[in-house]
Amino acid sequence: MPAPPPPATAGKAILNMVCAVALFGTMNAMVKWLSATYPLSQIVFCRSLFALVAIWPMVRAAGGLSSLRTDRPLGHAGRSLAGVTAMGCSFTAISLLPLPMAVALNFTTPFWITILGVLLLGERVRWRRTLALVFGFAGVMIMLRPDFSGPFDLSGADRIALGSTIGLSGAVFAAFAMISIRRLSATEPSTSIVFYFMTTACLISGALLPFQAVMPSLHDGIMLVVMGLIGGVAQLLLTRAYRGAPVAVIAPFDYTSMLWATGYGIVLWDEWPDRFVLLGALVVIASGVYITLREIKLGAPPTAKSTSDSH
Repeated sequence: MPAPPPPATAGKAILNMVCAVALFGTMNAMVKWLSATYPLSQIVFCRSLFALVAIWPMVRAAGGLSSLRTDRPLGHAGRSLAGVTAMGCSFTAISLLPLPMAVALNFTTPFWITILGVLLLGERVRWRRTLALVFGFAGVMIMLRPDFSGPFDLSGADRIALGSTIGLSGAVFAAFAMISIRRLSATEPSTSIVFYFMTTACLISGALLPFQAVMPSLHDGIMLVVMGLIGGVAQLLLTRAYRGAPVAVIAPFDYTSMLWATGYGIVLWDEWPDRFVLLGALVVIASGVYITLREIKLGAPPTAKSTSDSH
């Protein structure tokens, strides 16, 4: 069993994680604000393009362009397509839902990783993790309180239903991406995985810009640039966090994103999460933390969050 990191190293890793989560929370608030005026493709393009600018120092430190050579282009393509789809679903959910609810739905990703690990990798799930899955999905139902009666109305409760369905779909695709990262990480550096993901997102979203792009004002243009840079810096901090301490030490701090989502939601949109959202989110978080720690204890490969990004 590896020795725990020195307290100073662990403290720095935790600080990097908390800062990364805060930046991602700020980026999500900017996405929600911009989505009222600009198409999803334009937001994804700016988020990815300027994130590439921010992560370029990491690529240079790893050896520059030579570090991006790969013998697994199809593996990168699968991971990137899953990640781009996850990002698109996540941003769409953010535009449709109260920010705390949209963020809470992302917390279901560990559930889907466990399920996909069984289906795709033949992993075994014992009864404790099975109960945690059931417990977690119960939390999702508490948050969403699905109502299938009455006609469809996108301006009311059905907007929540649609956004929730898209948000959960994003969590599934994020899980696909993370399963792919597990496979790629055996031979591929994290810089390559991030670089090809961001490049793919730029190419796909950029292809739609001639048909959908809206000329931004100076203020919004600056916001689009800053949004991407913030996402890239957050990615760097996340990578440093997971390099500096074990997953068991770092991963629980990811759930502080709920605090940022709630704060931004209240201040900018007067979105006060009701008791069902808060209770459901707590149940989902508790289940997700248990599943993550259980996987680590049983020796399962930890989710490579430092190289994944559904945002």
